[in-house]
Amino acid sequence: MTVALTLRFEDGGTWEIVESDGTHAVVHSSRSSPPGSTLTGTADGAARPFRLKVRSCRRVDENSLPFLIEGRLVDVTRDQKAALPLKEPRGRS
Repeated sequence: MTVALTLRFEDGGTWEIVESDGTHAVVHSSRSSPPGSTLTGTADGAARPFRLKVRSCRRVDENSLPFLIEGRLVDVTRDQKAALPLKEPRGRS
């Protein structure tokens, strides 16, 4: 089981990267974001913020992180990739 990477928006609110392949990511967010926009958030102890170019956003729940956002990571470094909750590869049958 992987652990989500929690990030904070500069002006408040949070988002969590719950799954990633190192290039694309699935995020749960406290706010919606339209396709084409960019989410920017900082993790505790991180030298630079994570950025995600939004592909899709939809409300999926009524909890504190009600929005499911999918998108592409922008300018991700090796250190940032190492912190991501990478999706486990599926075995071939």
